[in-house]
Amino acid sequence: MDLDIEDTSLPVYQALANPVRLEILRLLFHTAYTATDLAQQLSLSKAAVSKNLHILADAGLLRFQQSIAGDSRQVAIIPTVDKIVVNFPETIFPEYHQLTYDIPVGSYFSVQDVRETCGLVSLKERIGKMDDPNVFLSPQRSHAHLLWFTQGALEYIIPNELSQDSRLEMLEFDLELASEFPLSNNNWPSKIGFWINDVFVGATEIPGNFSDVRGRYTPAWWPSDFSQYGVLTHLRVGKLDTSVNSQSISEISAAMLQLEKQKTIRFRIGVLPDEDRFGGLTLFGAGFGNHDQNIKATVYFS
Repeated sequence: MDLDIEDTSLPVYQALANPVRLEILRLLFHTAYTATDLAQQLSLSKAAVSKNLHILADAGLLRFQQSIAGDSRQVAIIPTVDKIVVNFPETIFPEYHQLTYDIPVGSYFSVQDVRETCGLVSLKERIGKMDDPNVFLSPQRSHAHLLWFTQGALEYIIPNELSQDSRLEMLEFDLELASEFPLSNNNWPSKIGFWINDVFVGATEIPGNFSDVRGRYTPAWWPSDFSQYGVLTHLRVGKLDTSVNSQSISEISAAMLQLEKQKTIRFRIGVLPDEDRFGGLTLFGAGFGNHDQNIKATVYFS
């Protein structure tokens, strides 16, 4: 589950801000319980347990599922989230000038060895055939707001507007990512690599393919068992190194890119092999996932 510090995330924070509900979650992650079982385990009334369970369910942290045991019906309580990520607002560097670019996920300029399973989706429908790598060459690709592939890479290009008198201080890319395979499995990580103007700046691991709850902005027509949202990933090439979400991933610095001498900034993102296991890549654009944004590129200079 992906959260921010907007009011829409308050139900989750409020649900977790209670020792009884935290204990309920701890118990449910180890053993299957009914409401009656939990009431006995916690020495609480069934009504009190039921109230706390519904608060957790309303926050999207668990769900109820009816089952038949012998001649009676029971309601199973199933946790729906195994990880929560809290995203804080971006850091601003007022001492630098900056140029910001909004890049739709379908506006890539080149495709490298994309392999199925794969696909493109607009806000209203799927684009072309599913699992056909050729769809990534379709003229309709510019309408894509969601895309995925098991292997391969895509490259995006933005203009380099730095003058010869400018000095690049920092380069940032913000994008919402998940792994691709298999569906409905939050525990299949994928190693994703990043290149800027053919310089490999590092890699990060995306923890899984998230379909436990619906994405905040995912259209209603998109199937619930398909990818719903990703992890907001913040790639920064700074003065000392390259980092993802403030964790250093390489010693590549902004100065090493020598962008002042180049006319464009080319950003490539691709799936890296990891012991012959490809987790794939899903890229969410505006109108899908938990963050209503395309790829955001920011160039900081002095």
